[in-house]
Parts: sequence; C-alpha cells; structure tokens
Amino acid sequence: MKTYQFHLQKVLDLKEKEKEQAEWAFGKSVQRKNEEESKLYHLKELRSGVTDSIVNLQQKSCSVSDLMKMVRYQQSMDRAIESQKRTVSGCEQEIEKCQTKLTFHMQESKLWNRLKEKSQDVFLELNKQREQKELDEIGINRYLRRATHS
Repeated sequence: MKTYQFHLQKVLDLKEKEKEQAEWAFGKSVQRKNEEESKLYHLKELRSGVTDSIVNLQQKSCSVSDLMKMVRYQQSMDRAIESQKRTVSGCEQEIEKCQTKLTFHMQESKLWNRLKEKSQDVFLELNKQREQKELDEIGINRYLRRATHS
C-alpha cells in the first residue's frame, strides 16, 4: 500500500510558518503595549507625587520661584503623560493590525489543513476501494477454482 503524500505540503508548511510569525508578532505587540502602559502608570504616579509636593509647598512659606519650578515640572509631567498616552494608543493600533493579520493567517492555515485532510480522505477511500477490488478478485478466483475442481 502506498503512503499518503500531500502534493502541496510545501505550501502548507509555508502557511503554518506565516501563522507562527503572525502569532509571534501579535504576542510581541501585546508585550510592548503592556510595557508602555506600565510606563504610563509610573508617570501618573510621579505626577501625583508632584501634585502632592506642590500642595505641601503652598502650605509652607516658600518662594514663588520654587513654586513656579514645581508647576513647570508638573506641566512637563503632563506633556510626558500625554505623549505616553499617544504611544499606548499607537500600541493598541499595532495590536489590532497584528490581530487582523493573525486572524487572516489562521484562517488560511485552517483552509490548507482542510484541503490536506480532504485530499487524504480521497486517497484513503481510493485505497480502500482498490483493496476491496483485489479482495473481490481473490474471492472470485477461489470460487472459480473450487467450482472447476468440483
């Protein structure tokens, strides 16, 4: 009996590789977004500390220049937070793009695997029919030999 060999196996292997690369890219983009969100959280914590420092400075007697320095620092923190929010938003868009690509490659890979399964089913069915035909011929030959010897 011949063994089954999918004639488009190289294409299937390529599609599987593309799917793996898309999975890797998606995972990497999620990881990057998590890192950027962590940075954003850290910036917000720093800004909260600056706000607390400004409140403390206002309660004490301090120079206007010290207070202005803290306010400028707070404003720079606000700009950094807005910039980081844009970075996180860009990461979210990248995740969506990677997810779309991953979905496409998963569907494509599934399609090629189904094609291979159907091809294999046809191969097995043809083999089964051929074997049954051979068994039928053997049975007929035995019957004819018995009939001619009797």
